[in-house]
Parts: sequence; C-alpha cells; structure tokens
Amino acid sequence: MTPENFYWYSSILIFIPWLALTFAPNWRWSETLASVSAIILMVASTYFTFVYLRTGNEGGHVFSFDGIRNLFRNTDMLMTGWLNYLAFALLVGIWETNDAHKSKIPHIFVAPCLLLTFVAGPVGLLLYLLIRWVRTRSLKI
Repeated sequence: MTPENFYWYSSILIFIPWLALTFAPNWRWSETLASVSAIILMVASTYFTFVYLRTGNEGGHVFSFDGIRNLFRNTDMLMTGWLNYLAFALLVGIWETNDAHKSKIPHIFVAPCLLLTFVAGPVGLLLYLLIRWVRTRSLKI
C-alpha cells in the first residue's frame, strides 16, 4: 500500500473511533475501538519511520527548522508525522472521556473538547482542562 493510499484510508477511518467517543461515550466498545485504532496508527507510524530510515534521510533532521522542513518533504516521514498526530490526539480524546467520567463532568461539555482535540490537538485539551478546572477546581491530572 502506498503512503498516499494509507493516508486516505487512515484519514477516513479515524472518524469511526472519534464518533464513538463523541456520540457514544458510554457504549462498552467505544474505548476499545479508540484504543485499538490508536495502536494501529502507532504501528503504521513506526512502519513508515523504518521505511524512511532504510531508504535515506535526504538531509532531514530535528535539530533545525530547515532540517524539519527537509524531514517532512519525504513522504514516509510526512506519514509518520500525520499518523503520530492522529494517534496521540486519539489517546488524548480517550483520556478526556475517561477523566470526565471520573470527574463527573457532563458529556455535553466534553463533546466540543473532543472535536477540538481531533482537529486542533492542544486547543481541545486546553479547553477540556479549563472546563475540568472550573468544574473540579483541580489542576491535578
């Protein structure tokens, strides 16, 4: 499967666990579906990283802005970065859902955070932490 095909499939299929977390947080399979999806994304990210390391780095590295730019010019590393984002955002969404349940935060407040976590990562997490602080007066994570 080409990186382009994998990108298309992963970008479409990622909606399934996010929909489960957002609209069916109490469904017994929501967290399992999201967790398995995140693991698959991490395995795929690892695969694309090894493909990149095997084929050469083309001047890419993480020690300068130009090095990062060169790193992500490579299709395999671009996929690694995208899959990393999808996996970690999904793990954060799982945590937000679980933590809200434990903290007794109504899901109506969590759903917008999940949407923002999906599309803008840290923005959604920050919103959730703000809502959590307002509801619990605790910064402990």
